[in-house]
Amino acid sequence: MKLFFSLLALALLLQSCDAFTDKRAVTKEEFYEMKDNVTITKVTEGQILESATPKAQQIYKKIEDKKSQIVQFLEVNKEGKQKELYQLLELDSTEIEVIEKITYYKEISAIEYDKEKQIFEAYQNITDTTLYQENLQLLHGKEKILYNYPSFNSMENKFEGIWSIVLSQKAIIRSFKKKK
Repeated sequence: MKLFFSLLALALLLQSCDAFTDKRAVTKEEFYEMKDNVTITKVTEGQILESATPKAQQIYKKIEDKKSQIVQFLEVNKEGKQKELYQLLELDSTEIEVIEKITYYKEISAIEYDKEKQIFEAYQNITDTTLYQENLQLLHGKEKILYNYPSFNSMENKFEGIWSIVLSQKAIIRSFKKKK
């Protein structure tokens, strides 16, 4: 019994020393070296939106080039299949990295976010289709950036739906580090 407790104590001691893992403690010098290489930069909402705008516009441009094909794909695949959609749009890894979701809404009842419902209603009320604009804004508390683009039938001067691209705010902020 005494041998059992001795072996148990030895095993606990070895495990607490990380003898069985590849982990090791960081030395004081290594810690300060890493600390000196890390910089923290404060980013404003304006900077985030300024960086997100061309990314969202670039993604929407690819949607616009294959609009009817993408609408048909989304109608058939109601439950997303975003990866297949990204392949269809021929998005590169830097674009995929920032996208959370791409959708096309024809009805307000299918929209998830309240802000987006308000935007949808505003687009429905536009009578002059030359006045429509894209919309980009932060979804507060959600850590997401919402990009909307209305779809109008120019022949009938009628609102048809809204394109929605949800971007990850964290991914946009991380892209700041990669630029510098």
